[in-house]
Amino acid sequence: MTQKEPAEIDRLQTGVEGLDTVLNGGLLRGAAYIIHGPPGAGKTILSNQICFGHTQRGEVALYVSLFAESHDRMMRFMQRMGFYLPEHVPERLTYISAYSALRREGLPGVLNLLAAETRRRGATLVIFDGLFVAQDAAISDQAFREFVHELQGQAAFLGATLLLLTNQRRDPSSPEYTMVDGWIELHDETHTYRAVRLLEVHKQRGGSFLRGRHLFRITNSGVQVFPRVEAFFRDCVPAKTAAGRTSWGIEGLDTMFHGGLPKTSSTLIYGPSGAGKTTFGLHFISQATPQSPALFFGFYETPDRLIAKAASIGIDLAKMLETGALRIIWRSLGESHVDEIIHHIVQQVVETGAQRLFIDGLHSLKASLIHEERLPLIVNALLYRLQSLGVTVVGTLVNSAVFLPADLGTAEMSTLFNNVLLLHYARREGTLTRNLSILKVRDSDYDPIAEEFHVCSKGIVFGQRTGSERRPANASPDPAASADTGYDSPDEAGRKDR
Repeated sequence: MTQKEPAEIDRLQTGVEGLDTVLNGGLLRGAAYIIHGPPGAGKTILSNQICFGHTQRGEVALYVSLFAESHDRMMRFMQRMGFYLPEHVPERLTYISAYSALRREGLPGVLNLLAAETRRRGATLVIFDGLFVAQDAAISDQAFREFVHELQGQAAFLGATLLLLTNQRRDPSSPEYTMVDGWIELHDETHTYRAVRLLEVHKQRGGSFLRGRHLFRITNSGVQVFPRVEAFFRDCVPAKTAAGRTSWGIEGLDTMFHGGLPKTSSTLIYGPSGAGKTTFGLHFISQATPQSPALFFGFYETPDRLIAKAASIGIDLAKMLETGALRIIWRSLGESHVDEIIHHIVQQVVETGAQRLFIDGLHSLKASLIHEERLPLIVNALLYRLQSLGVTVVGTLVNSAVFLPADLGTAEMSTLFNNVLLLHYARREGTLTRNLSILKVRDSDYDPIAEEFHVCSKGIVFGQRTGSERRPANASPDPAASADTGYDSPDEAGRKDR
């Protein structure tokens, strides 16, 4: 006897980017939801955005308010939002007030008005703004429970999805939370000096959803939700390791790797400021072609500065950008949050079809986190997702130890990557030299001997400098190698290569 496939649940898409992902496809049709949050959390904007997304699909929505003031003030603010469609008001989206019905007939009058207007207009989405007003107007807790029960019954009978908005925080066991089909809470939190908006689905009958708190932003375009990375990518299955090697673009390093990086692998370059991490990354992406493009994602070097730096070591990024072999994304940290950044990285990889990705500054992800303990979980989820897309990844992580460190100090990060390179300084004949050691290459042989390297007008070159390559302490700088020559002072190196 074959097992019967479970019936698909009819969903109503919200049209809010990221929210349908969190809800595993959208809201349940004919279900009642509570959207709860403090004043200013974004309930009104979110519900209006859902309404206009609904009308864009040719359906009808109804917005019912229990407040005494008219909708004119709210409408003036909504007209500034990118999702607002004036031609849909009032034909597909109607705003009405139930305040007069509440005053004249109490809660039964509100129920009658709601049912009559929903039927008359054929609405399949109803927003009920002001549940806490109804609660205050109820003569008893029993009367309020009956009101919520009737609301839910009307929604199911009329086939309309009902969103109940409230700013009143009550115990999770309160009747309104136990009786409805779904409960979405908006949080507006402040951590030290940073403010963050978070969305959390506590409940949704009849299906799974992404649990936990998810970042969201409110812009002139409306609400955008960024599903929590470690939950969103939890089911990503890494692709089988591709056969073959990916060239570094550095002859000596490809030799140390016995032919280059394993394809679709992930590599961590770990080292102090000025050691040359970004320069290694420039060589790596320089091997991209329009047929096999690369993405450079960084937090410190602007595209213009990066192009100039690459040109000083013989790499023409401008031409690569022109031919479509490369895309550079510079993201100033500012008020960025890690989930937003990770989703942006993956979006750009998918959009460009990039097969090489260089992330310059993984430590910057930690700076964008409110809860820093999430970082290993986030990086692990990102690497699995990128491997499933067939991308070879190289990322950099800063280390405070100038010379060879006793330990990595971030073992939790190094274990996440297939390959780990350590850059460090050493003293030789009164000067600082740069050195590279390969700490691991997963499932592959490699040269474990530390190698000295320097940076010149041709880029990274392995091996010791000869006497002819040295210059007196009072000699003028070499313009061709001014970006990163190996002769920089530690302060200069730190400014040039984060």
